[in-house]
Amino acid sequence: MENRGTLKIPLLQTLSIALCTYNGSKFLRKQLQSLANQTLPPFEVVVTDDCSTDDTISIIQEFAKALNIKIFANDFPLKVTKNFEKAISLCSGDIILMCDQDDIWHPDKLAKISQYFQDNPNKSAVSADAELVDEKGESLNKNFWSVVRFHEFQIQQFKDGKAVELLLAGNRTAGCMMAFRKELIEKIVPFPIHIPLMIHDNWITIVAAMMDSLGMIDEKLISYRQHSFQQIGIREKEIGKTVSLKDRFSRPRNEKLAPFLEKRDYFCVLKDALSERIYPNNHNFRHLDNVINYYEIRGTLSSFHLARFFPVVNLLLKGDYHLYKDQYASWKAPFVAALGDLLE
Repeated sequence: MENRGTLKIPLLQTLSIALCTYNGSKFLRKQLQSLANQTLPPFEVVVTDDCSTDDTISIIQEFAKALNIKIFANDFPLKVTKNFEKAISLCSGDIILMCDQDDIWHPDKLAKISQYFQDNPNKSAVSADAELVDEKGESLNKNFWSVVRFHEFQIQQFKDGKAVELLLAGNRTAGCMMAFRKELIEKIVPFPIHIPLMIHDNWITIVAAMMDSLGMIDEKLISYRQHSFQQIGIREKEIGKTVSLKDRFSRPRNEKLAPFLEKRDYFCVLKDALSERIYPNNHNFRHLDNVINYYEIRGTLSSFHLARFFPVVNLLLKGDYHLYKDQYASWKAPFVAALGDLLE
């Protein structure tokens, strides 16, 4: 992994923290204290408050002497994605870090982020791991990467240049664990709000990965608080309805195919959005074309069983069933999926 050695003296580069708040009084003071405790102080903390009705603003003002805080109160609620978009746009530093109101940053986070960008001038964004803590800030003995299935195998894939493929299979980071150069803003803002399930942190990482400029730091740089009040956090995977073997063969054909076509459409919309920000001939677009083709084939398989044989076997031999399987699925899942495509 990058930058596991002794920190060097960072170059003169300013770091801006984009902090979004909304009725955050319960945990905000500890978060702000963790920002004030950084071994490398931030250049500025840009706060965009989304119409809080508690004492969030007064808590922020308590740290006016310890931090260079700039407060912007929204006239009407923007919600998470657009509020972060506003905060980022107001930052003037060379490096921008998104900050939630309820976490705790480790004291050396800014120093290590600054160090990373000094050592990796070809990277426009970086993501680190995080320690998961409960509402009281006590360790849950888990790290974020393990929860999103970013294990040693996936880490090696990332290092081998497969970041885009990994991200197309599922998000592997959160905004509070990321940092990016200000030059990336013109590529990521405005955040797309028309893509289902695509939130700002996933969008930023995909854009940076498509540009071959996404890096990672294999260290836990924050304590990521899990509690019942947060708007975005770790969520248990929802267990879908189990389809019995009898139902598989009796359900309407279009019921089986519909999810594949929905996924195809999702990736088509994502490709179009990325094409507006990144040069369309970028070589990483082939990964999007491959996943679109995969779901197109599965979603349009013939109702005649024999006609499905060659398309299904071809996808299996190419490894597409393995590449695009659900990240939570077992090793048997690709073969079960291929068999289902042949027989159902």
